[in-house]
Amino acid sequence: MLSRRVHPAHGPGGLERHVFDLVTQLSRHGVKVDLFTETPVSESRRIMAERSFPPGVRIHWVAARRLPLGVRKGTVVLDRITNYPFWSQRAALTLSAQLKCQPNQWAVVHAHGLAGWGMARARGRVPQETPLVMTTHGLEEFRSHVRLKRWAYAPFRHGIRTVAARSDAVVTTDTALIPLVERHLDVCAADQVVIPNAVDPEECRSLGSRSRGCELLEGLGLNDASPVFLSVGRIEANKAFTLMVEALAQVALDLPRSWAWVLVGDGPERSNVQRAIQNAGLSGHSVLAGSLSEIDLHSLYSVSDWFVHPTLYEGSSLATLEAMAHGLPVIASRAGGLPDKVIEGETGYLVPPGNVHALSRVLRQAGNTDSESLGAAGRRLCEDRFSWKEVLSQYLALYDRLRKGRSAINASHGSC
Repeated sequence: MLSRRVHPAHGPGGLERHVFDLVTQLSRHGVKVDLFTETPVSESRRIMAERSFPPGVRIHWVAARRLPLGVRKGTVVLDRITNYPFWSQRAALTLSAQLKCQPNQWAVVHAHGLAGWGMARARGRVPQETPLVMTTHGLEEFRSHVRLKRWAYAPFRHGIRTVAARSDAVVTTDTALIPLVERHLDVCAADQVVIPNAVDPEECRSLGSRSRGCELLEGLGLNDASPVFLSVGRIEANKAFTLMVEALAQVALDLPRSWAWVLVGDGPERSNVQRAIQNAGLSGHSVLAGSLSEIDLHSLYSVSDWFVHPTLYEGSSLATLEAMAHGLPVIASRAGGLPDKVIEGETGYLVPPGNVHALSRVLRQAGNTDSESLGAAGRRLCEDRFSWKEVLSQYLALYDRLRKGRSAINASHGSC
């Protein structure tokens, strides 16, 4: 498994958490996994990560020379377009050296995003190669509306296309993303393998408690709040939380007097969102809770009434799946893989990205609607399509197909 970042060594982002969960689930199923990821910035994070994975997972910490750009913010553009390729190349050299010593030690190399760039560039140099799988995540570098950012990401986009072109399988995380992968990576729909990101619904529900959730709301000054709108995510411009503030300001007088909005997360736009809340006069109803532990986050899910995700663009959104696992109906943008999860009028409501009037209209409707049936439908959908119980078998089938394909090629080479 190749991923530059993974939870908990490098933070709680969606990709990081997905890789952690996938590796953990595979290991629990008896699959031997070697994880190649970047050396954490601190020894404490390294130790925490090594203790978090099951004992059967071998972690290979790959350090790389870093340019002094975005060192402490691993998701900033300068860091991604400079240090990320350096790390990918170093990871490929490390992995290739081990393959030369033991050519058949891995059935599959599974890379996430640009993490497979170094391996993709090396393909064709070594006969009978281990199959390479690539999972696309978000494709945000293709969808930014900021001209300077799109220009800066040009080399990154080229690298992603290289990985896709030289992979034996390209995994797309949602059916709604198939056209995007086809357009941006030139991988036709028939050649994509759709395997959704997943959560463990039972584990999600067991992590939180209503009593703890009520304590948290009281600590935030929101005791007896109803309805409670909850948002979770890194506070950055593309998540559009300031747009959420605008929408709430438009409907505040039409909502029950005890309504509340809780935003969990942190990021560079935090001060702007806080300022927007104050300017809109919503400080008594809206709270930025900051980053929370898993237990506290899931406890808030358990006492909330709606999950709201007003993002401008998105990948798969694990936070949305977690909310659905807790039986929350969802209000979200029609972006990325969200339409696979938010079925209009069944599990929640979708609005056009960036449309504050549409969002305010749905918030007004939601604030005066019984959400129980929508939440129950979302919980069933999460369990039926987006649980690890269902998704892990799809990954195992893909790996097995590629393993058997390689065995057939090797056998034909031997007969010659």
